Amino acid sequence: MRTGLLGGTFDPPHTGHLILAEHARVELELDSVLFVPNSISPFKTTRRISSADIRAEMVQLAVSDNPRFGTELFEVSQQGISYTIDTLRYLTAKHPTDEFILLMGADTFADFPHWKEPDEVVSRAQVAVGVRPGCTHDFSSHKYKNDAIFLHTPLIDISSSNIRHRVRQGKSIQYLVPWAVKIFVESTGLYKG
Repeated sequence: MRTGLLGGTFDPPHTGHLILAEHARVELELDSVLFVPNSISPFKTTRRISSADIRAEMVQLAVSDNPRFGTELFEVSQQGISYTIDTLRYLTAKHPTDEFILLMGADTFADFPHWKEPDEVVSRAQVAVGVRPGCTHDFSSHKYKNDAIFLHTPLIDISSSNIRHRVRQGKSIQYLVPWAVKIFVESTGLYKG
């Protein structure tokens, strides 16, 4: 079983996340993609984020209409700061015969050498980096460039921070997030305050 893993804060999950996951699923011939919402990102400890339970619920809503997508809530259940290596140790112990492909964008890959135990991460999972048109990152001297597959992905300029900003301004987020996430955000008043 080839399983893609797409981790993140997902505050909220948006169409760009889904497009990256589906593009990778097709291009890398993955059996499924698991979205892995974190509890607290080690790179976002000072930013106010929605609770892990709320973000996990939005991720489940976002992927509910695709039978090849699922969620893995290990990091949410652990609470505290989430590290990918801990999740990979858990998943490789639980599914020892599965092959895991860690999906990330170019910005995330640029920071990858600063992750906790990146050498063990690449020993437990193949890294696949989505590179959008116009990407300015030069990975020629990146320590882990030979451990990564680079995928050319569609240019979708959507960010969770922009979506939160639009909600605070009372602007539409239609088509920026899946319909179920839009309804959830509107019905709960999330991001208004």
